[in-house]
Amino acid sequence: MKIVQILPELNGGGVERGSLDFAHELVRLGHESIVISNGGELVPRLTLRGCRHIDMPVHKKSLWSLRLVGRLRRLLEELQPDVLHARSRMPAWIAWLAWRGMPEERRPRLVTTAHGLYSANFYSAIMASGERVIAVSQCVADYLQQHYGKKLRTPPRVIHRGVNTREFDRSAPISGQWQLRLLNDYPQLEGKNWLLMPARLTPWKGQRTFLQMLAAVSRQRDDVFGLVVGAADTGKEKYARELEQLALDLGLSDKVLFLGQRRDMRELYASSQITYNLSEHPEPFGRTVTEALAMNCPVVSYNDGGPAEVLRSCFPQGLVERGDLDTLVQASLQILDRPQSIDFTGFSLEEMTAQTLEVYEELCAG
Repeated sequence: MKIVQILPELNGGGVERGSLDFAHELVRLGHESIVISNGGELVPRLTLRGCRHIDMPVHKKSLWSLRLVGRLRRLLEELQPDVLHARSRMPAWIAWLAWRGMPEERRPRLVTTAHGLYSANFYSAIMASGERVIAVSQCVADYLQQHYGKKLRTPPRVIHRGVNTREFDRSAPISGQWQLRLLNDYPQLEGKNWLLMPARLTPWKGQRTFLQMLAAVSRQRDDVFGLVVGAADTGKEKYARELEQLALDLGLSDKVLFLGQRRDMRELYASSQITYNLSEHPEPFGRTVTEALAMNCPVVSYNDGGPAEVLRSCFPQGLVERGDLDTLVQASLQILDRPQSIDFTGFSLEEMTAQTLEVYEELCAG
């Protein structure tokens, strides 16, 4: 099959990385994979493995972007793909209008994936307009059904975002050189149990709660050390300084490191005792949750949203109720004392791709 994905840009976000992995997996399975976007830092990685990228400024949330409808329609007539798969609202509007204006016998099949709990309005309703609609979690599917049930042609198909287990391979050993370099840089980590908080530094991602939990756990165990991984958005650097000050106020000056953005997440997951997802609001899915579980690292997260769906299947010991710091502390101590096994099945890139191809094949056969 020839599959065209359309999304705003190819930078470092979760949707973009997931689309990149999916595009590569399509090529590996012998399909023709094309991505339309405004470009970005991931384009060289995309094209390196046989995917094609077509630049088009579909990222701007503006009525002016609708001028691209005719251009996209002509491109689709030229490419003649089997499937057009839209992954964001503005690109979905452009794709739907271009698709609707094509002769029915020459149209590709139209699929949309809802990656988030969008504001319920006319603009967001486009994500329910595909011939098939995929939701990245059951909570997103329920949200679509609640707000756009009459618009949906069929109930949303839940396909959780898959982890590339060739990249996050728990069976591959961690380099001794990597461990040596890290301990040379941060000798205070030697002999400690690492508690990992990977998330963009923004107030709603839960780093404050993580620090409060770390302070409480460290009063009962002196062998824990917190690792906060992630960078602040441009113009939001003040929050990073506030977190550093909070760590000092909580007496964590020798118990936590702020490591910034890292490219060695596989090694950090594999070397940590617990990974945390503590977003202030329920998330549609949790990329760090599935990556950590793939690397056999226990995860603690709130019992709601997409991350909870993954944990219920793979590691229910890590579920805690939102807003209960004492339970969060106790869950952390129990995992440190008696970690249970992780059943990581159903959330790999291969499984996600197989389920998505099944949707495509059903549509094309129909």
